Amino acid sequence: MRRTPRFASALVTLGLVAAGLLVGGSASAATNRLEAENAVVSQGVVESNHAGYSGSGFVNGDNVSGSYTEWTVNAAAAGSSTLAIRYSNGPASVRTANIAVNGAVVSANRAFNSTGNWDTWAAVSIITNLNAGANKVRITATSADGNPNFDYIDATTPGGGGGTVTADQLLAKVTSCTQISNGKYKTDEDVSTATVPVCQKTGAVFWKADMDIDCDGVRTTQCNENTDCCFYPDTACHTTGDSPLDSAALPYVVVPSSSGIWNYTSKGIGCGTVVAVIYNGKIEYAVVGDTGPTQIIGEASHKAASDLGIDPDPSTGGSDGPVTYIVFTSSGTKVSAIENHQQAVTLGQQLAQQFVGAN
Repeated sequence: MRRTPRFASALVTLGLVAAGLLVGGSASAATNRLEAENAVVSQGVVESNHAGYSGSGFVNGDNVSGSYTEWTVNAAAAGSSTLAIRYSNGPASVRTANIAVNGAVVSANRAFNSTGNWDTWAAVSIITNLNAGANKVRITATSADGNPNFDYIDATTPGGGGGTVTADQLLAKVTSCTQISNGKYKTDEDVSTATVPVCQKTGAVFWKADMDIDCDGVRTTQCNENTDCCFYPDTACHTTGDSPLDSAALPYVVVPSSSGIWNYTSKGIGCGTVVAVIYNGKIEYAVVGDTGPTQIIGEASHKAASDLGIDPDPSTGGSDGPVTYIVFTSSGTKVSAIENHQQAVTLGQQLAQQFVGAN
């Protein structure tokens, strides 16, 4: 694949999962379903008079402020967790509640929107930290309407050794495109036709393109002026120590610089945003680490390509694809240390779970 000259900029860190296995990191999360009928209920009852619930029933809280449902979530290790709360709210009005973990409110006055009727269910998700062992998750009504009906919580907990999203699950959610770019991108500078749109889904944007190799940043044996005709000793995103990124060591993705076609910052995307890159049944969770030409899309670091089984040579490598890039845009999608790939893997797994559940 022919690599075209480009310039430095920043994008999102990426991680990889294949058939339940993680490329560039080890699987470290498990998803547990906690039925509401087994939870502790204050001012409410377990019922089964509406369709569509899981298990043996659901919790119908009293219409009073202060009524609550409390689950015990067990985690094998301390760390970040995604809690997906399935609920039903028949009235047109929004019901609000405080969500507390181990006594501390982590989401105040969280909105549970109307689902249209009591037989229709929806889910809201939050990301929070859990302790190793038992954790108390309590949802307390903050208005006189009380809580919605609760069916269950799907808790993705750290240290479980499973529960990762597969490449097929992610790809199944991006089969259709709601285009948000003002036109399309070319895959290479010498290609005459622009064919790649940027598309939108709930909690992410995505595109399907090729993969050119970005070898910019720190000079290494793999990436330097001799191995790469277009080598540039800097990247748009820097480490927490203010150094350029190391393409040979860090999986990162390149986004097109902002233009009339698309401005990636309009979706809150920036340095350290997590991306799921999918190729040949594998997922790589990486960081947005650089930006490229305004007319071209489809580029990632030497390490990202290598982890995915793509030839990482900056002069002769790359792949014509298809490579799918899913850039997460919901809240909490950036790592705190862009150079820490394990952070991208851990957060990427959680965001992928949310993405599959929301689409």
